[in-house]
Order: sequence, then structure tokens, then C-alpha cells
Amino acid sequence: MSLEVVKQVYEHVANGDMDAIVGHCSEDVEWVVNGPAQLERSRAFEGPEGVRDFLDTIDRGWKYRFAAPREFIDAGDKIVVLGEAEGKERTSEQPFKSRWCHIFTIQNDKVVSFREFICHWVGDETPPKMSWR
Repeated sequence: MSLEVVKQVYEHVANGDMDAIVGHCSEDVEWVVNGPAQLERSRAFEGPEGVRDFLDTIDRGWKYRFAAPREFIDAGDKIVVLGEAEGKERTSEQPFKSRWCHIFTIQNDKVVSFREFICHWVGDETPPKMSWR
């Protein structure tokens, strides 16, 4: 069931339904992004309002060409998701590429914890070649 909750969250992301994403979160959700300090989103967010703040930060900062989960690893109440994204930073119009790992903890069909670990390349920087197999 935890995997289904996480897949629903990604469906809501794809559809731009931010209220539905927040609706999947517990009242005491902890949402933490571990990444480069220059990324405004690399910090901790708490509670549903914190998740909403995170989503607003993403919307203000980046225009995505695509963002896609590539692999789901089901570990019971923890779901690990590997993925990648590409787009432009809104203020500078610089292109970016990123790869990420998301770790969700699900209890009672709600997200109680989200951890993102992100590698981010800007401009002419390129990630190492990698297949998703």
C-alpha cells in the first residue's frame, strides 16, 4: 500500500495538483531536501504548510522540461525512488539537469517523512553518463 501512496503523489505532481500532494501528508510531516546550498529548496520543511512552501519554492525557481521517477524500491513503510529532471532556472534561464533519490516513509497511508538527496548540474555542466537499468 505504501508504494501506491507514493505513486499517487507522483501522479499529482505530474498533474500539478498541489492540494492533493499536501493531502497525502500527515499533520507532522517532515520534508527535507539535502542538496547544494545554492538551491533555495535545500532545507527542512515541516507540516503541511511546509510542504506547500516547498512546492511554491519549486514553482518559483524552476521550469521543468521533464521530471520523472525512474525506479521504485519498495521496502515496506519506506519507498525509495530514483529519478531525474531537466529544465531551466526561472531567474537566470540557465539550463539544469538533476538526478535525485527520494525516500518516503508512509504510516497509515500518509507521508510522514520525505528525504530528497539531489545532484544538480547547471549550464554546461553535465552529469556522468548513466543508464536506468
